[in-house]
Amino acid sequence: MQQTTNRKQVIIILGLIMAAAALLLFLGRSLLVSATDFGFADANKVRSITFSDGEQQVKLRKRNGIWYIDGDKVAQQERIVDALFALQMLQVKYPLPVEYAEAYRQAKGAALHVSISDWLGKIRSYSIGMVDTMPVGAVSAEKPYVVEVSGNGELDIFSLMDANPLFWYKTTVINMLPSQIAAISVEDLGKPERSLKLSLDTLGQAQVTALYSGRIFRNLDSARVRRYLSYYHDVNFERYTTGLSAEDFDAIVMTSLAYIFTIEGRDGATRTVKLFYMPVGDALDAFGRPTKTDLNRCYLQQDDDPNLAIALWVDFDLLIKDVNFFLTK
Repeated sequence: MQQTTNRKQVIIILGLIMAAAALLLFLGRSLLVSATDFGFADANKVRSITFSDGEQQVKLRKRNGIWYIDGDKVAQQERIVDALFALQMLQVKYPLPVEYAEAYRQAKGAALHVSISDWLGKIRSYSIGMVDTMPVGAVSAEKPYVVEVSGNGELDIFSLMDANPLFWYKTTVINMLPSQIAAISVEDLGKPERSLKLSLDTLGQAQVTALYSGRIFRNLDSARVRRYLSYYHDVNFERYTTGLSAEDFDAIVMTSLAYIFTIEGRDGATRTVKLFYMPVGDALDAFGRPTKTDLNRCYLQQDDDPNLAIALWVDFDLLIKDVNFFLTK
């Protein structure tokens, strides 16, 4: 009797082991198959990437080694390289737990749809979105998986890609050599007595005009003038704003203007760059200006571009000088 009982227990245990092994094999195959639906082997072969979110769409194309936005505007190459890395290394972590089914259904409408192609055609097509705090990818709506970037599970993949074309624009705002500059005006709206204009004649002789008083200074430190002009080589901002409402845009432009830079080139072209304080909170002073602003970031607008960008103050601090900076000590 005891032997019969032991035999039954052994059979039951073996059955459970076989069932567990079959389940693991099924899940392993499921994850393996789905993983190949996201990542891919060679990013160098990718020739186009399309991102859409139901409201906007952008198509990035590679031509002669250069990435373009919607076929004509040169994109920020480094940003696309970063996005390609994340897409190439995207892998399945595990199937989305069933308890998140309703949250996934609600999140699908805001998902980012990705289509990746090479010379021969489409190689990947899927959507990714956030469910709770988990990035979830799905090739078909019925098979959602929690995904991550292989080797960098903490990487926020949504910070690297967007369906808004502005996200992919180049972020260089000024890139001039000293020899290309004829004059620079810096208007300080908060302290107009610091506003100035640095002018250079055809021989390279410089003078500074205090715009508030009209006083002209010619006894300048030539080394400081050259150093200041060099600051206008490769000036960048972080990114364009996305999702800024028309009301917020108007409020910023009307009440938060801080500096205006006007750069005149020797070729006759003129560049204008405006910096705006970035409000923190909704409090305003008696003149309707924000009482608290971000100390690290500001808004930027260049020439007649209707879009606002986000810039770091530290990238523009060197450009904000008063007359005393240029004077011979």
